[in-house]
Amino acid sequence: ELLTPTRIYVKTILELIKKHKVNGLAHMTGGGIIENLPRVIPAGLEANVDKSKIKVLPIFKYLMELGVDESEMWGTFNMGVGFIVIANKDEKEGIIKTLEELGEAPYEIGVISKGDNGICLK
Repeated sequence: ELLTPTRIYVKTILELIKKHKVNGLAHMTGGGIIENLPRVIPAGLEANVDKSKIKVLPIFKYLMELGVDESEMWGTFNMGVGFIVIANKDEKEGIIKTLEELGEAPYEIGVISKGDNGICLK
């Protein structure tokens, strides 16, 4: 699982943006959620990510049990999150449905709100 190459989401995302208004897209590559998500958040806003909503894979839980620091897990492995779509609330259900139709398993992990931090993991 750890050696699985980075997944490419181009076809899925191109189909998604044909059907829905999307405000931001973030591919979780090197640096993970902590470094990649803030790059698409405008000044004056922040992403509030609810860690309890993220479906952490067993391999990542195991690595933390072995002593890998949680901040390293978020920065290196993204805790299994591969791509983040940012959209208005009224687009959420349609986006989820479209992504499911495209074979994905999307779920909401947070909200965008006023703030200065770029990202807040809770």
